[in-house]
Amino acid sequence: MKKLYFFFSFLINSNIFVSCCILSLCLSSEFILLNSKISFPSKVSQFVFFASIFTYNFQRIVRLKLLEIHPKKDWIKINKSFIYIIMIIAVIISLYFFINFKNTATQIIIVLCGLLSVLYPFILRSIPFLKIFIISFVWTLSTMFLVVVENEIPLNNNIILHLVSRFLFVFAICIPFDIRDLKHDNIRIKTLPIVFGVSKSRLIAFSSLLIAMIISVFQSLTNYLNTEFLVSFMVLFVIAAILINKSDEKKPNFFFSFWIESLSIFLYLFLVISISIF
Repeated sequence: MKKLYFFFSFLINSNIFVSCCILSLCLSSEFILLNSKISFPSKVSQFVFFASIFTYNFQRIVRLKLLEIHPKKDWIKINKSFIYIIMIIAVIISLYFFINFKNTATQIIIVLCGLLSVLYPFILRSIPFLKIFIISFVWTLSTMFLVVVENEIPLNNNIILHLVSRFLFVFAICIPFDIRDLKHDNIRIKTLPIVFGVSKSRLIAFSSLLIAMIISVFQSLTNYLNTEFLVSFMVLFVIAAILINKSDEKKPNFFFSFWIESLSIFLYLFLVISISIF
């Protein structure tokens, strides 16, 4: 059990795990939007995975250099060579996929996401209330809108509802991380827990999940969302609400970095299971 814990800790600290979570969301989008069965990840999904490894490690290194005290600073120092190696490999593979995308609009969106990701630790993160919206926006673009654009799916009301639902889901599961970071975030950053407190921040997260749930029900009633997908979403939102309710500053980092992050993987697994059953 101890070895398993260290293994997952390594995946979490190297940002490989969060990249798998983003990959899972992207694969989930392909299930929903393309009605695809289980298959090898597309170019978009593979790009998103490797780009996430590079981006998250880049942001982590920048942040750690700006902060004198951080729980992951020592781990980064010890494993610095490994981090730089996977960053180099990830950026090379990402560039390969970027060049080979068939749609110029896909590349433009990637550049936009890249600019936001690079500027995030230097400038954007310190702008009041902007932090959580940037993360939710970039995750929505990279895990769903890229799939829409690259596959030339018409941007109709149904797709917009899918995008809004994805944004609200990511927004909700980001709030526990702001609760966790109360110890480290500067009060000038003005995150939701700093301004409204932990309890009200949880209520905002629940409200986001509730709206996303209503959107899913509406899409199912109007035949834009398969019943099995609706069931997957309902189960996911309930589990997400339970974990968010348990979020507080006293919880260990593993609770947030593994269980809360895993919600994205749960969605993909639920969709796979629902397709297999139904």
